[in-house]
Amino acid sequence: MHLEDKDILSIYKINKKEGLDVIVHKYKDPLYKFSLHLCKSRQEAEDLFQDTWIKVFRNLEKYDENKNLKTWIFTICINSYKDKYRKNKRWLNIIKDYFNNDEKEKEVINIGSEENLPEEEMVKNFEKAMLKEAVESLKEEYKLPVILYYFQELSYKDISEVLSIPEGTIKSRLNKARKLIKEYMEGKVYG
Repeated sequence: MHLEDKDILSIYKINKKEGLDVIVHKYKDPLYKFSLHLCKSRQEAEDLFQDTWIKVFRNLEKYDENKNLKTWIFTICINSYKDKYRKNKRWLNIIKDYFNNDEKEKEVINIGSEENLPEEEMVKNFEKAMLKEAVESLKEEYKLPVILYYFQELSYKDISEVLSIPEGTIKSRLNKARKLIKEYMEGKVYG
């Protein structure tokens, strides 16, 4: 059953516990994946995930119902992430390593022996690995919009709200990121 944000908020107004359960059920997986993308380790991601939910629960009464709930939750997550790194004087390294070591290890294990794979599967795995490298190579100002747009499937408007920058800037950064990724991949193939 797919509930719209307004329906979820109606449930929350009638029964807070049930409403919170519905919100967590709907957004836990995308938020956890996003937390993993932001953090270098699973432990950091889990801490960020929990911190985000705590802040969501504390501030749900202040939520503006005219805004997208997922965008609001992701904004809290990004702000929590930035706050953490500001405190550690490392906030300039936002999303330094898009694919954490655990995910890299899983990918290597899942690739297996390329001798047994059909040629198409080998090409697909190679392109996927190159794309990951290309995204990793981006500066954070381009990487974050790419993650939010292509991996979290947020709209320009939602990304603009999450990052607190104009939609035009989002479009520009995504355009630049696509060019940089293309150059990176062409350099790997033809370089």
